[in-house]
Amino acid sequence: MAFRNDRTGMYALAAIGVALVLTSCTCKIKEEQQAMINQLRTSEKQLQADVKKAEGDKSKIASEVSARQGEVRRCNEKKAFVQDKMAKWPDIWPGWDPNPPAPVEEPMIEKSTTKKKR
Repeated sequence: MAFRNDRTGMYALAAIGVALVLTSCTCKIKEEQQAMINQLRTSEKQLQADVKKAEGDKSKIASEVSARQGEVRRCNEKKAFVQDKMAKWPDIWPGWDPNPPAPVEEPMIEKSTTKKKR
């Protein structure tokens, strides 16, 4: 029985020794590593701000591109209209008389320039 108690005591001592070794060997960060981490965090914040700004610029540019595409579409429609009329030249508008009717003279009506008193 004494042998069994010695083994139990040895296991207890070994466990206490391992616990002391594990708790005393903590990994400590060096000053230069902490400075690098701080610099990286600052850089990360700046990059996140840049990304937000770029996303805002992207939406503005997308709306401007959309407006410009609308202008191009309208211009192409006008161009197609003109090309169609040029292809049909000189009979562009059927029923149109290129000689305008003679102007009709209307009789002159005289207006009085006197003011009425109230």
